[in-house]
Amino acid sequence: MKELKDHVVVMTYGPSSEASVTASPLSQQTPSLFAYSVTPSTSRFSSRRASVHVIGLVLRFTTLVLCFVSALSLAVNVQRPSKRHLTQNSSSFASYPELLYCFGVAVIGFVYTGLQTFKGVCDITHRGVLISEPLSDYISFIFDQVICYLLVSSSSVAIAWIQHINEDAIKILRNNSIVSVSMSFSAFLVLILSGLLSGYKLCKRFMW
Repeated sequence: MKELKDHVVVMTYGPSSEASVTASPLSQQTPSLFAYSVTPSTSRFSSRRASVHVIGLVLRFTTLVLCFVSALSLAVNVQRPSKRHLTQNSSSFASYPELLYCFGVAVIGFVYTGLQTFKGVCDITHRGVLISEPLSDYISFIFDQVICYLLVSSSSVAIAWIQHINEDAIKILRNNSIVSVSMSFSAFLVLILSGLLSGYKLCKRFMW
């Protein structure tokens, strides 16, 4: 009988002159090195998933603020001129279809990103209790493309109107329109990043 460091080796010789070697561990409670091999990768995956949710929430909130400022910069210039002094060049954005379209798209973007921000908070706190994640990825990817198109088209139409109008009577409206277009185009750029993140989450769902 020969003792090793961790095992006891017993050699037995029988009548058939065949030797059999058996090894018995000294300690049965020694933890295996492979028992915890899955834990670091799982925690790394969960932390990566949480970081993706946080980044998406920050992008949604940024787009929400930009759309709000874009709509507010046009809404603050609303005036009700009297019938006596009513002229052809009104100082209200509602009198111009280009600015009205830009205002409507900003409101739509504000409502959409507000709902997405609320859902992102629910996903982080309650883990998808509001809507299932597969359906949410499809909805986010589709509507991100639609809102991006509306934002860039409304900005283009408003820019054409700004370049065409030079009257001093609506100079304040023109300046507010420039601010609104700047915020709308900035929201378009941020929403592009949100669309790329939604596409990444959707592709990851197909690949894995």
